[in-house]
Amino acid sequence: MNMRILFKKYIIAFAWWLKGFKILKAYKKLISRERWNEYQWNEYQNKLFVDFVNHCYDNVPYYKNLFDENNIKPEDIKSIKDLHKIPILTKDIVRDNQENLLAKNIDHTLLSKGHTTGSTGKPIVFYNSKRRTESIVAGMWRLYRRCGWKPGEQIASIWGFKDQDYNQSKWKSSLRDFFSGITHLNAWKANDDDFERWYCLIKKRNITVIVCYASLGVRFANWLIDNNKKLDSIKGVFSTSEKLYDFQKKQIEKAFSCKVFNLYGCGEVVHIACTCNEGNMHVNPDMVIVETGEKNEVGDKELIVTGLTNWVMPFLRYTNGDAGDLMDKECTCGLNTPLMDLSVSRLADVFTFSDGKKYSSLYFVLRFYKEGFDGIELFQLHQDKVDHIFLRIVKNEKFTNATLDNIDKAINDIKKHINNEAEIELVFTDYIEQSVTSKHYYAKSDVK
Repeated sequence: MNMRILFKKYIIAFAWWLKGFKILKAYKKLISRERWNEYQWNEYQNKLFVDFVNHCYDNVPYYKNLFDENNIKPEDIKSIKDLHKIPILTKDIVRDNQENLLAKNIDHTLLSKGHTTGSTGKPIVFYNSKRRTESIVAGMWRLYRRCGWKPGEQIASIWGFKDQDYNQSKWKSSLRDFFSGITHLNAWKANDDDFERWYCLIKKRNITVIVCYASLGVRFANWLIDNNKKLDSIKGVFSTSEKLYDFQKKQIEKAFSCKVFNLYGCGEVVHIACTCNEGNMHVNPDMVIVETGEKNEVGDKELIVTGLTNWVMPFLRYTNGDAGDLMDKECTCGLNTPLMDLSVSRLADVFTFSDGKKYSSLYFVLRFYKEGFDGIELFQLHQDKVDHIFLRIVKNEKFTNATLDNIDKAINDIKKHINNEAEIELVFTDYIEQSVTSKHYYAKSDVK
């Protein structure tokens, strides 16, 4: 390995260690299992699952009550074949039992709080521990290896920033990038001048992997192609958080001259699956168990996932609102892990205004994923004209004057962000029309 990359590998690992995370050790454990055969995976996953169920019963009040009410004893669950004995966990159940879903044997003051983006339903809150964070980071490193990436090589993350990161000073963001090995590119600022800056940074830092939203990845790819720009250092582009369409994949591969990998997971249950070099989507059996429900009226099967890495707030047999299917076939890539077909409908339109600037709709949507919006049951941002956006809101019983004040502030923030290029019309309604597949679009644009 190149000495500079080796040095950076240990700098990054040391930075994580200072924060209490043994990322390199966790990563080595993960890659030691990469080439296991099917029997080894089954044995290991069964043990993980049984241990996980026992933990849930012994330490999580919600599951203790659930098992007792349904006459289920932990010893009844001997392997994954017994999964069906456990009732389904839904988003509504999580919202109604947030405190009871937290494990009693873990110090809650040490937990970090997260929430879903709501791309397939109203956002919910979940909690992370250091153990889970280690799994998330090490798991990403393992997946990056599929394109030939090595620890110490640089990564670019084109992502939506948290408010505190959005306004971070230049020297602080540079230090963060250096010690994490990740160059953070702001998805909320993504126009031609930003693409030029991204291009220069990626070349300067010799970045080898890009992680991005599909819609933003294809916009950057189009800019590179239109401006005849080449980024020869890129080994792989990893698309996540949105549905990756074939036309997007082809355009990104054309621009970067590398494979595009489709990452699938959700905030509640991470690292569900990722495509391989053959284009097949492999489930990560040491991170998750995937089941499917019955077909719905449009022929899709609801996914049921059990996350094996979050012991703080366990999601056991959880329906995350996505659709897909398990595939009974083998892959020639050498991985002996289960395959799945993903038909998830995560859509993020691009909002375009008369000044020619474009904005990912996810920016607007996330303005409403903060404290103080509990009074909103459902919302939708709909750009019907280049200078007009409907903000439709369905209230619930928690709606107060404070909620209205927070909505007004969010509207003002959005208008300022888009340089007042559009009026935002607030409409309170009892119903928001769904898509043909019964998915709710939190944001959509008719302006193309």
